[in-house]
Amino acid sequence: MKVTICAFDAPDNIDGPTTWIKRLLPYLKEKNIESRIIFLAAHDKDLPAYHYFVNEGFECKLIYWELYNDEKILAILNDVKQFPPDIFITNYFAIPLEAGKWIKKAGIPTVMVLHNDNKYHYDLVKKYAANNDESDVSAVVCVSNLIREISQQTAPQHPSINYIPIGAPVTDEVASLSADGELKVVYAGRIDENQKRISEVTRAFCYAAEAIPGTSYTIYGDGPALPAVLEILKASGKGLPVKFAGKLKSTEVQSHLLQNQVFVLLSTFEGLPITLMEAMSCGLVAVCTNMRSGISDLITNNGEGILIDDRKDEFVAAIKKIKENPVLWKKMSEAARQKIIKSYSIETCSNQWIDLLKQVSADAGKKSDLILPSLKELKMIRLDAEFKRQDNPRPASFLVPLHQAKYMLGRLKRNLFKFK
Repeated sequence: MKVTICAFDAPDNIDGPTTWIKRLLPYLKEKNIESRIIFLAAHDKDLPAYHYFVNEGFECKLIYWELYNDEKILAILNDVKQFPPDIFITNYFAIPLEAGKWIKKAGIPTVMVLHNDNKYHYDLVKKYAANNDESDVSAVVCVSNLIREISQQTAPQHPSINYIPIGAPVTDEVASLSADGELKVVYAGRIDENQKRISEVTRAFCYAAEAIPGTSYTIYGDGPALPAVLEILKASGKGLPVKFAGKLKSTEVQSHLLQNQVFVLLSTFEGLPITLMEAMSCGLVAVCTNMRSGISDLITNNGEGILIDDRKDEFVAAIKKIKENPVLWKKMSEAARQKIIKSYSIETCSNQWIDLLKQVSADAGKKSDLILPSLKELKMIRLDAEFKRQDNPRPASFLVPLHQAKYMLGRLKRNLFKFK
């Protein structure tokens, strides 16, 4: 079986969907399922995911985000025409979903993947899976039970909306309590405000460090809110055991997590948090905000971790409870690790993907040549307002040089700031 999957890349890319394909695709390869990756990427030499997969021997196609809609869609269609897969995985991008309408007409089933509990992902379902006609994707994969439930409500007649969580590696080594009694608390992930609320996480770490002797706190990651984190540590963390320790490669995450006992995730929303699962597989106890998606699949309060509703007093109370109850920590640590081993290992989740791919392939109609749309048809494509961040329609011919000049100036500006 051959699969083509769309992915994202940009400098310093450490997002969850990239970690997901780094785990899934090698497993599929072991099971004789070939994967070709179409990267929708920033126009930059620093593309870590793209270079990773090329070095691992995967066939990859690079398409830059800067291109107009018609150029990106035509590039995708030409790639599929030249290297026809058995299944085309659009992932969570609107442009490949638009291309998927022609791909599906050629008898190649399409699969959408929903990674987050947010409006954008449910808008994708409404647009590309709820039409009840041949334009709908062949299958939808949701990384949490809640995302599946909402997707089923959004597209009640769709025949294939599935729950397949993201798999996590299970370590041989397991976290343990410190011999000196110190409780080590860690956050590892994207340094972001909108979803991860990283400034509030940093303040919570400072607040808890001052309130609870014998505890220490570490932040790992990278992202746009890093200056805010460093400023908070400078202003509020001076003299406290709270530190920013830099960015980790995906292969390094668990070795660093194992040096701690508590993992913290205080986001406003998630899909199924990959680093949380990595931490649980290491035996770390989680302290998380009581989010409605993903977290409830992984954690029951005081079972595999502690769920809280605010990032200050309840957070401090949770850390204090764990610090003062080593027997409770041990119980929750074992429960967290067993949850991942039984239901969320890479092998378990990847096998669910293989079952789905086989089913979708078996249900597909007869393949035919992919008929490319006319250039006029392609140039008319406009994404819905909900997907405007991905929308780059071709302007009138006389405006194209102006748009290209504007882009080049923006790119030059970004590169100048990169080296400051």
